[in-house]
Parts: sequence; structure tokens; C-alpha cells
Amino acid sequence: MTQEQMRNLNTIVETYGNDAQEDMAIEECSELIKAILKFRRSDEKTAEMREAVIDEIADVQIMLTQLGIIFNCVAEVEDRIDFKINRQMGRIKEREAKRDVC
Repeated sequence: MTQEQMRNLNTIVETYGNDAQEDMAIEECSELIKAILKFRRSDEKTAEMREAVIDEIADVQIMLTQLGIIFNCVAEVEDRIDFKINRQMGRIKEREAKRDVC
């Protein structure tokens, strides 16, 4: 997020309050789940369905950033993301090494 986006999200949290934005985060996650399920279940994956998923991903990312603001953990989340990605990459390397042995 840009600095301006972060300032705006801080203003949004301050304006609507933590509880309302936590509830909105839950709602947006639910909408993303529904959009993904609709896309996966469809035999004809339309551009509109794809756009719906993209919109919901954006909404969820916005809300996740607001949750980071609410819980004062934006930097900690970034650190945790790095850790988890690196851990998964290690698992992939281990898996590939096991395949090479067999």
C-alpha cells in the first residue's frame, strides 16, 4: 500500500471504528469465498465471474490492511508473511530433493 492509501485506511478505521471494520472484514471474506466458489463451480467461467473474484480480492486486501491497523501489527504481519513464504519454499525444496533421490 502507498503512504496515501495507508493514511486513508487509517482515516476509514478512525471514522467507522474497530468493531464495524472487523465486521466488514468478515463480510468481505465471505463474499470472496462465494465468488471463488461460484467461479469454480461454473462450467463457463465468464469475464464477469473473474472480475467479481478480482473485486473481492481487492476488498479483502483492503480489509486485511485495516485489520493490521486495528491490531497495530502491519510490520509484524509483513514479517510473518516472509517467514511463511520462506518456510513453504523450504518444504518445496525438501519435496523436490526426495523426488530426486527416488
